[in-house]
Amino acid sequence: MSDRSGPLRHGDVLDESLARLAATGPEWGGGLSNHGPMAAEAMIGLGHQDDVARWLDRYLRRLEEPPRPTGRITDQTWRAALGDPHRVADWELYLREQLAEDPWPSVLARWWPRLVPGLAAAATHGIIRTSHAARGLAAGQTNERVAELARGLAYWAATYLELPGSPRTAGHLDLDAAVSGLPVAAGPASRGLITERIRASLSGDARFPAATGALRPPADVPADLLRLGTVFARTFLIYGRTEPIAFLHAVTAPVAARSVLGLLPADLARPTYDALWQVAAALYSAYAGNAAPEAVPVTEPPAPDVLADRAVGIGDEHAIKLTEACLRLYSESPDPVLLHAAARGCELLA
Repeated sequence: MSDRSGPLRHGDVLDESLARLAATGPEWGGGLSNHGPMAAEAMIGLGHQDDVARWLDRYLRRLEEPPRPTGRITDQTWRAALGDPHRVADWELYLREQLAEDPWPSVLARWWPRLVPGLAAAATHGIIRTSHAARGLAAGQTNERVAELARGLAYWAATYLELPGSPRTAGHLDLDAAVSGLPVAAGPASRGLITERIRASLSGDARFPAATGALRPPADVPADLLRLGTVFARTFLIYGRTEPIAFLHAVTAPVAARSVLGLLPADLARPTYDALWQVAAALYSAYAGNAAPEAVPVTEPPAPDVLADRAVGIGDEHAIKLTEACLRLYSESPDPVLLHAAARGCELLA
């Protein structure tokens, strides 16, 4: 990923983008997530800050106004409001109050362990949006970025979704073997939102909790999350052609969360890894059974800068986020699978 201007310019672009997006709701079109804040931050990371404003000019046209508050959430009532999407505006006000009283790292550390068990929220967009917001704040605190953290956490809380079984790795299998042992949904694929598909495919399937628990515990969470992202980038290459958007979230969610683990207490790393594995496994179980597998490319992949330019040129928010995630991992572990996955994403989402 290139660096085409200084940090002040990056900050200006991010804050201007968040200000423009502040009057939009977290979803549009009947349950599709608003990717504006995440994609803008990812484009800056790809070195394309000069393209963000034009991209937003187009993207903002599809977004909707935020919902209105329905009632006050308090320290005594927040648990009852978890997973209620109609209360996302209430959640935002509640979290804004906390961010006005306490430093943002303290609020993030308070809510992360409360929300991690429901990490499947909005097909992982809750944790992804929160992670992008926290990355922005780590680079510099502004009012716009604090407000975006409130919105990210609020979206996560309002769409909170736990999956069957305990999100706890306790077995002896390595990651490749654990993925191979996952059950896959049989029969024709059902349409609808990703979370609806996951619910339908895992409902009553006693195999899933046992299969996810068979993965051995992480020895080094940052290293194991790098491995998790890379393995599911390969899975995206093999199975993602039919349902690319579903499969790519098994890459973008671990990478986004991994990027902010250093901002959180160390004891949150293990439950975060376990929950991310459980959700990635659920995506595989829900979608792999209806996908025709393909071979992983063996040709030379495009260069990182070429991929960054390609993703931004296509303009698809998922291609942008997947490319940023793959290049982030590639900068630490240069596995060509990551470049091929970004290239495939651009191909399928163009």
